[in-house]
Amino acid sequence: METGQRLNNFAKPSFFGLAVAEPFRIFFPIGMALGIVGVALWPLFQAGLVRFYPLDAHLRLMSYGFLGSFVVGFLLTAGPRLLSCPGPNKLLVHLQLWFSLAIALCSLVNNALADAAFLLQIASLLAFASYGFAKRRDLPPPGFLLGLAGLLSAFAGAACLLQHSLGNGNATSYTLSRILLFQAFPALPIIGVGAFFFPRLTGATNLQEFPENPLPSLPWLKRAAWAVATILLFFTTIPIELKGHASVAYAIRALACGLYVAIETPLLKRAKSPTSQRLHLVFCCASLVASFLVIAFYPRLRIAALHLFFIVGLTGSILIVSCRVIFGHSGSIEHARRSAKPLLLGIAILLSGAASRLHMDISPAWRTGELYTAAALWLSVALAWIFLVAPKSATPDPDDIPCSH
Repeated sequence: METGQRLNNFAKPSFFGLAVAEPFRIFFPIGMALGIVGVALWPLFQAGLVRFYPLDAHLRLMSYGFLGSFVVGFLLTAGPRLLSCPGPNKLLVHLQLWFSLAIALCSLVNNALADAAFLLQIASLLAFASYGFAKRRDLPPPGFLLGLAGLLSAFAGAACLLQHSLGNGNATSYTLSRILLFQAFPALPIIGVGAFFFPRLTGATNLQEFPENPLPSLPWLKRAAWAVATILLFFTTIPIELKGHASVAYAIRALACGLYVAIETPLLKRAKSPTSQRLHLVFCCASLVASFLVIAFYPRLRIAALHLFFIVGLTGSILIVSCRVIFGHSGSIEHARRSAKPLLLGIAILLSGAASRLHMDISPAWRTGELYTAAALWLSVALAWIFLVAPKSATPDPDDIPCSH
């Protein structure tokens, strides 16, 4: 169903009316706000303004809140369009909103409740995806199989973490939760959705676009085969790591993600007219592969190396995709074009933040100063997004507003 048909027949629809038709409008700003809270906890703790040790709250706010809200907003908005199926109704959007708010609150006060709320959110999202797939008139891009694998990883990882929160976990389930929630959940959707979305940003040929067809064609199956191979290769590394061969596991993960990006996206192909968007995306994907390679060769830097991906790859991908979506759906496509160079500046700031976070683990004597620096740099980019981009979420696309007579 088209956006204009889903909006109420008023010249100026309400914000919640817009958010039901296009859920990114409410979930993207919530996601960034929760990310700001999650990162700010560390300097506030160092300054003595937060009394509890913020590790558990930080992990949940960043994974469940920051990443989770952007995933929910993107899938509820883009999923129905790509499947040519009915969009989410008011009840589902409100339910997802309440889950996001409950997760945010519970992350600060009760780990088990936060884990349970996130499990319910992902379960309802998967149920909606199943309903949409059954009603489809088209197939999603093959790369979205990686997105589905990421959602399933988030569900399984949160289930393992819930066991720990309830006191029933063990070392294996704890390690498994970290792999699924903080590696598979962010990494697989980024490269999978990116295979479809990145060519739209760079103007390159899109290997993931096919004529509308509810049944898989041979070309679709060929692209899907690469996605399935990547998923299998990635998940093969989990038992390898659990058996104590972490360096081998991370090297294979780097290979799996790097190959998929090289084969399915235009980022490594020579561009006739290089753009700042392409350079931005190259840094994002390179940080993912580099983080796994650093861990493979320097295991003691695992946490710092993963932050290279979180700070640059994850945040950088969210920034460029969200700016394109928000500006494109608010009748401000010119803003999207003009945001390319500021976004490149943003990725440079994020790279500086990642370098500070890496140096923090290399030179513990500088730990406090580097923590403040890394947090301040990330927060500066996030706050710029809140003030310069988020307000456009409340602006409808003029082409989608029915004329009143």
